[in-house]
Amino acid sequence: MNRILIVDDHALFRGTLRQFLSQEPDFEIVGEASSMREAIRCVRSLGPHLVLTDLTMPDAHGVEAVTELKRHYPDIKILVMSLHCEYEYKYRCCKAGAAGYIVKDAVHEELCDGIRTVMLGRNYLGADAHYDTLATHALMSAANNEDRSLRLH
Repeated sequence: MNRILIVDDHALFRGTLRQFLSQEPDFEIVGEASSMREAIRCVRSLGPHLVLTDLTMPDAHGVEAVTELKRHYPDIKILVMSLHCEYEYKYRCCKAGAAGYIVKDAVHEELCDGIRTVMLGRNYLGADAHYDTLATHALMSAANNEDRSLRLH
């Protein structure tokens, strides 16, 4: 069972995600959070395997949300949701430690695929990235290589 924490500052969106994802037999929604501070407390108390988080939160804007979660819980899997579909956002989130990125206008099946892919230990950058596997590989490699070079210095 994949234990998921939903993090978004919009209650209606969180509720809709919970409703759809709860229908999947291999997903268990363990909680919801409306801020990054609340998400960190929930990760500690609820023990999710995956945090499904909005990119822009009231108390952690942009990749700060990913960085903050990974700082507190380096082993947690993070799948970022955003309205932004540009590769720059995907790159910055992956560099910060996210395992995946999906745009908020994705269909239900795509979101479920993204969650399952990340839970298997692989990266997911959206359905559009499946059609351009070379670009996806290059993006993930660049994020990983840059991270390794930063750690070496």
